[in-house]
Amino acid sequence: MERFAVVILNWNASADTIQCLRSIFIADPTAVPVVVDNGSQDDSVRQILFWCQSLGIRTATGSAEDLCATRTEQPPRQLLLVRSRDNLGFAKGSNLGLRVVAALEFPSTVFLNNDTVVAPGALSFLVDKLRVEPELYAAVPQLRISGTDQIWNCGGTISRLGYRRYHFGGRKLTSTSLPKRIVCSFFTGCCFAVRTREFCARGGFSERFFFGEEDFELALWMLDNGKTAACFTDAVIDHKVSASISKSGRARSSTIYLYYLNRLIHMRLRFGVWRWRVWLCLYLPYIIQLLYRTSRLSTADLLRFVTRLVRDARRYDGVTHELFTQIMRTQSW
Repeated sequence: MERFAVVILNWNASADTIQCLRSIFIADPTAVPVVVDNGSQDDSVRQILFWCQSLGIRTATGSAEDLCATRTEQPPRQLLLVRSRDNLGFAKGSNLGLRVVAALEFPSTVFLNNDTVVAPGALSFLVDKLRVEPELYAAVPQLRISGTDQIWNCGGTISRLGYRRYHFGGRKLTSTSLPKRIVCSFFTGCCFAVRTREFCARGGFSERFFFGEEDFELALWMLDNGKTAACFTDAVIDHKVSASISKSGRARSSTIYLYYLNRLIHMRLRFGVWRWRVWLCLYLPYIIQLLYRTSRLSTADLLRFVTRLVRDARRYDGVTHELFTQIMRTQSW
């Protein structure tokens, strides 16, 4: 089987990244991890390189430009470490890794969260499905919630209005019989395999949003362009759900706000102003009801939350790093 690349982002989380890499090297000898260090402020790079050295894993490290120019023979047990001086966010950081993968002419690429553990053969199984099913745009694994007996999802479906539903989300493994193959119109960015050339042709991930929404944007683009995906449940990935961003206190409320801000901006740009206003009349009651049931916001805070959400969705055409940081720090609603 041809070797394939696995693009993984790291940001101040070397312990998770090393655990993920360990599972890849055990599970898939044909995989070549391409770790993008997204401007970490800790000693992540040193920790990852030290771990590789201790196991005799050959590493090449440098900027994307440096690694794109690397044309040496690819040895077994190799890792490429792309160093970014800044935190580029998920989409732009992943696209940086994709640029290296494309330059080194890997035919297939798997995008994988660093807070995952790969079951033996899972990634190569997905890549092989792309090879034998050329009509598929992406191949997706069964995602399980790490440390539990629960399925996180097996992909899902999305409507043109942006409503998403997971396949088998939250089901217990012991009481669920899964089909081997499930057609999907939606999947998360946590793990999926694509043909490198095809994903490059569409420009990789949309870089309009610093954190989040890239999976929705990709799913709606696939829907618009007649692209299909499938989940193969024999390929299993354990995911430490929401490990990449704190979900407590102010950070949790800010993250929820950013999630919905991304969605409202995306749908405004997709629909245009008048159709967006109609859509908003349908979507806002859903948001308010959900937040009322699940958040710790008071009625006054909830009103401020929604008011600012709509105002910012009209004001911005994307969520930059600067806006992301401002919202995470201030929570000014």
